[in-house]
Amino acid sequence: MKKRLIAVLFGLSVSNSTIMADECLKMGLFPAEDPRSMLESYKPMSQWLEKKIGRCIELKTSTDYTGVIEAMRAKKMDIALFGPFSYVMAHERAGAEAFAVGMDAKGATTYKVYLVSTPKVAKSLGISTPLVGLNGMKTLKSRLQMEKNKYLFAFTDTASTSGYAAPRYFMHQAGIDPAKVFKKVSFVGTHDAAELIVKNQVMDIVADNDISYPKMVQSGKISKSTNVIIWESQPLPGAPLAYRSSLDKNVKEKLKKAITEVPKEIVTGYGKITGYKIVSDKDFDVIKDMKKVIDEVK
Repeated sequence: MKKRLIAVLFGLSVSNSTIMADECLKMGLFPAEDPRSMLESYKPMSQWLEKKIGRCIELKTSTDYTGVIEAMRAKKMDIALFGPFSYVMAHERAGAEAFAVGMDAKGATTYKVYLVSTPKVAKSLGISTPLVGLNGMKTLKSRLQMEKNKYLFAFTDTASTSGYAAPRYFMHQAGIDPAKVFKKVSFVGTHDAAELIVKNQVMDIVADNDISYPKMVQSGKISKSTNVIIWESQPLPGAPLAYRSSLDKNVKEKLKKAITEVPKEIVTGYGKITGYKIVSDKDFDVIKDMKKVIDEVK
């Protein structure tokens, strides 16, 4: 009787382990742009990865950045595309581990943060070409102080690198308190929304980056005659793919190998990428330093 019971239990164990192995991996996408279009654009690559690693992949997105982080913390997300800042938050809160980042045709894995305004505002501030880096932000501070509390400013999301963390960090380093310099400070969710509210003159200045801005121009949704870059940062680490630390080790290794082999014609990421480069958590130390400052000035 005992032998029969053990055999039955063993059979159930094998059956359950097989089911677990065959469960779909959940892959989340941070909502930098329209969530539906992001899901569609990632489908071909996720289907290719499915065949390569032998596991189905279920794509998901969220209405905000924090939703993806919390889903990974609850183990409802196995892999996710994060912004650099939201990745650092996910590393702290959910044990996320960066393993790859998209690279462009020149092999670069970085991007820049922008502040974008209407042409009228740029002219009023005396900016004909983008101000650059910390010194540029200090120059912007002096221009803004001359027209204190005149402009409406919008970030995107508190977990966004280019939509909040980086511009807020450089503003702080330059001595700018947004609440005191601008007439009103708002949060609008996505980069697409930020650019459109400048175009429609709902807001005067918004935070964006060198990925979303040119994409919006190329699509015809905005133009350089409606949306003008007034400030840009130095290059910062790009958006990483990360898996939760508790994910099976073999699955992690398969993902790392497969992501570097995705064909160029279907590779997808944040921006115009041609492939992925393997990275580690240490590659985001500069963003961790940035977060320490942001945590203090919130």
